[in-house]
Amino acid sequence: MGGVWEDLVNDAHLYRRFVGSRLRAQMQYRASFMILMIVTGIGIATELVAIVILLNRFGDLAGWSVGEVALLYGLASVSFGLAEMAGAGFDTFPTMIRRGEFDQILLRPAGAFVQVLSADFQLRRLGRISQGVVALLLAFSWTSIDWSPFKAAFLVVTLLAGMVVFTALFIFGAALCFWTVESIEVINSVTDGGNVLSSYPLPIYHEIMQRFFTFVIPLAFVSYFPAVYLLDRPEADDWPAWLPFLSPLAAVLLALAARVVWGVGVQHYRSTGS
Repeated sequence: MGGVWEDLVNDAHLYRRFVGSRLRAQMQYRASFMILMIVTGIGIATELVAIVILLNRFGDLAGWSVGEVALLYGLASVSFGLAEMAGAGFDTFPTMIRRGEFDQILLRPAGAFVQVLSADFQLRRLGRISQGVVALLLAFSWTSIDWSPFKAAFLVVTLLAGMVVFTALFIFGAALCFWTVESIEVINSVTDGGNVLSSYPLPIYHEIMQRFFTFVIPLAFVSYFPAVYLLDRPEADDWPAWLPFLSPLAAVLLALAARVVWGVGVQHYRSTGS
C-alpha cells in the first residue's frame, strides 16, 4: 500500500512540474491567451443561449424549467471544462500515436500516464469553465434551492467527481488507440457527447439509455442525480435517498477501471514502426 501511495505522490509532483512548465510557456503571450479564452467562452456560450431560447419558447423540458436545465448544464460544463483542462492530453493521444510521439514518451524516465495526462494543459479552456460557472449562477438565481453548508459542500464534491468521470472517459478513449489509431470519433462521441447528454434531464432519453448512463457509464451522477437533490425535485422519491451521494464512488470506480484499461493497453503497445 505504501508503494502505491508513493507512486501517486510522485506522479502528482511530476504533473505539477509538467503543467507549471506549460503554464510559463503559455503566459509568455498573454494577449493571445486572453483572446483565445474569450473567443472560446463566447463560442461555448451560444449553447446556453440556445437552451434558454428553446425553453422560453416551449416552457419546460420534461417538466424541468429553464433554471433547472441551466443547473444541469452548468454542472456538466464546469465538470467537463475541468477535465478538459487537466487531462486533455488523452484527448490528443491519437495524434501522438500516429506521429510516433508515444514511443518517445516511453523512453523517458517519467511515467507514461502522467506525461500524457499533462501533455495538453491549456489555460484557454478557462473559457468553458467560466461559462459553466455563469450558467450555475443563473440557475441559482432562477431556482429556489434551499442552501445549507452541506449542500454547498455537496456541490463542490459533485463538480470534482464529474471532472474525474470525464477524465476517465478521456482515458478510455485514449486506450482504444492501442488497438485502433482511428478512434478519434469514438472518443469525441463519448466525451463531447457525454457532456451534451449530461446537460439535459435524464428522463428525456429512452429507458435503456437511462440505465446505461447510470450503471455502466455513470454520467447521470455528473449532473442529473445531484441536481435532483439540490432542487428537491419530486422524482427523488422514486429512488433511494442516498443515490445522489454516490457520485464520488462512481467517479472513483470509473477512474480505476480506466487506469486498468490504460495499463493493459500500454503493455500490448507494439510501436508505430516510425
